[in-house]
Amino acid sequence: MDIKTVQHIAKLSYLSVPDAELERFAKDLSAIISYVSELDGADTKGTQITAREVQTRNVMREDESKEKESAEAAAELVAAAPDSEDGYVKVKAIL
Repeated sequence: MDIKTVQHIAKLSYLSVPDAELERFAKDLSAIISYVSELDGADTKGTQITAREVQTRNVMREDESKEKESAEAAAELVAAAPDSEDGYVKVKAIL
């Protein structure tokens, strides 16, 4: 990999690479690409293509209406307030 390519990658990544480090990064990136390219030689015949390694499932609960419970809880809270009117808690004006 040449220095111009390293500068281009740094620009795309919004990284500032000092000129003194460009040569080292070029060598390091070349070594990484060389190491990863070894995967091209792996025998993958008979291997099933998968999108993910582990099968996952949705573990979230079903949506359930709790309107009755919410109404009862709201009524209890309004009843516990020091002052209320028409099912609402009355508070002092703050404006």
